[in-house]
Amino acid sequence: MNISEIREKTRVELTAQGRDLRRELFDLKLRKATSQLERPIRLRELRHDIARVETRVTQLGRKDALENLAKALNGVKEFTVDGVASALLGLVKRGLSRKGVLKVGGAVFNKNKDRLTNREMAVLIQAKGREKAVKLVKKEAAAN
Repeated sequence: MNISEIREKTRVELTAQGRDLRRELFDLKLRKATSQLERPIRLRELRHDIARVETRVTQLGRKDALENLAKALNGVKEFTVDGVASALLGLVKRGLSRKGVLKVGGAVFNKNKDRLTNREMAVLIQAKGREKAVKLVKKEAAAN
């Protein structure tokens, strides 16, 4: 499977394809256990294909999360620490995990890779200012 084929597919298609590849890998492992495997190299090929698909799904998820973070920061009425913290919590309520929010925000604003709470992340973001924070998030999303 080519990387160009993977890049053209949507997240839903990639998830389905990953599931199919895992099922095929399971079947091949069963055949290997019963000594009926014709092409043993296919196991390695499948593992590599699964890794490529999972990597692309992660990239797409991160890009979506960054875009949602940019929208949330743009939508904050009062760009104070409390306003930013509530926007981050709003992302959690819309489906992104708390860890995911901190991970995505940390990639942009926490270059020291310190463990931060939601409030500490809000302080870092608020210190940048709205325009600069949104600009940084959009730049990071474009890089993905």
